[in-house]
Amino acid sequence: MTRFRLILFLLFLIGSLLTPAHAAAAPHADVSNDSATLDFPNAATFSATLEADSNIVSVTLEYGNEQLTCGEVIAKAFPEFSPGKSLDVSWTWDMRQSGSLPPGASIWWRWRYADEAGNEFVSEMRTVTWLDDIHDWKTISNEDIRLHYYGKSEDFARTMLEAGVEGLRRNEEQSGMTPDAPIDIFVYPNYDDMRDAVLYEPAWTGGQAYSDFNIVIMGVSGSDAAWDKNTVIHELTHILVGRNAFSCIGTRPGWLEEGLAMYSEGELDPSMQSMLDAAIRSNTLITLRSLNGGFSELPDKANLSYSQSYSVVKFLIETYGNEEMADLLTALRDAKPIDDALLEVYGFDTDGLDAAWRESVGAAPLVVAQATAMPTPTFVPTYVPISGIPLAVTPTPYVIPTSSFSQTDSPPVRSSPPLMLTIALVCFCLVFLLIIGVIVLGFVIRRGNAKGGSNG
Repeated sequence: MTRFRLILFLLFLIGSLLTPAHAAAAPHADVSNDSATLDFPNAATFSATLEADSNIVSVTLEYGNEQLTCGEVIAKAFPEFSPGKSLDVSWTWDMRQSGSLPPGASIWWRWRYADEAGNEFVSEMRTVTWLDDIHDWKTISNEDIRLHYYGKSEDFARTMLEAGVEGLRRNEEQSGMTPDAPIDIFVYPNYDDMRDAVLYEPAWTGGQAYSDFNIVIMGVSGSDAAWDKNTVIHELTHILVGRNAFSCIGTRPGWLEEGLAMYSEGELDPSMQSMLDAAIRSNTLITLRSLNGGFSELPDKANLSYSQSYSVVKFLIETYGNEEMADLLTALRDAKPIDDALLEVYGFDTDGLDAAWRESVGAAPLVVAQATAMPTPTFVPTYVPISGIPLAVTPTPYVIPTSSFSQTDSPPVRSSPPLMLTIALVCFCLVFLLIIGVIVLGFVIRRGNAKGGSNG
């Protein structure tokens, strides 16, 4: 027992020696009038009065916004000031230069400053909601959705909330996706108000999902209640896909994300179904691999892209089941490329899925171009001009923009170097080899003479 007490005493003594007699606490920041003034949607101005016992010589504004990221992101700004014991400082975050945040985003900021005595001060973190203050916003909510609105009745708002609840139910049933935090939906009474709330959005935008922020914004058609409810469901699905399949280094194919959003709405619109049927009959479908990236902005191709994506996702879910779709999203979350993810879950890659889907809808089989070897460059001149060698057209792993070529157009052909340039390059190589040969020959002769001299 005595030995045990001795060990405890030694451990206590060592701990006492290693621990400072007192911890130096950071000086308390003396900050007043700390505020953020919003010029929505253009800018946010942060201002405060900073004080210290000696002249303040360094001021930094640290700021950011709350969103889903792969690591902590802290932006820093350095407002202009003249050293003094009391400073009024301000700095403006101009969204017109950096790009706008979505309405409802949470902005945080704090002041870090130091005086000439070497003391550093950090103010408490403050937050503000990035939203206009000219409209009378109201909110209704449940456990998973907070719906914000103005200019519409509460009955209308509850109809939109119910559509959101139904959208969450469908997505959980169809692909196992659930929200990880409450989703904010900002409903504008018309499309113009919604577009005015976000900088640099296309004029045709009627709704937008910001999955990193868990925010949806949308305008109301004013005449088509079914369309408005489907917009809620569509954009909520984008939020769920963005968060359930979030990856720092991976990507999600466009056909999967848009297909899930379309499928969650219900049956395909009759006009879009007719367009898809016509493309199947005329063999003018877009290859699924081309739909991995963004869709064309041309109306006809865009609508066909959405229709095909819906049909492919419907084929996967209704043929193989909901659990497989959830597994596919998990594989994408784990940063697996789409071909690897499809092979792991379904046993085929993108082209294999395209072929299986086409067979299921009675479309013509998928024709995949076969890659052929390119001619190997050589320094030996040939009697056949390089420009006369036919170049093989090979498939590329990158998406060919659907807005650039029609289904019957040929891709651009890369031209070969001019004949005179080729001859010049060959002559240059021969001269270079001749110079190298002369240098080597001179070195050999010199080495031989040196040996002869030493033997003599």
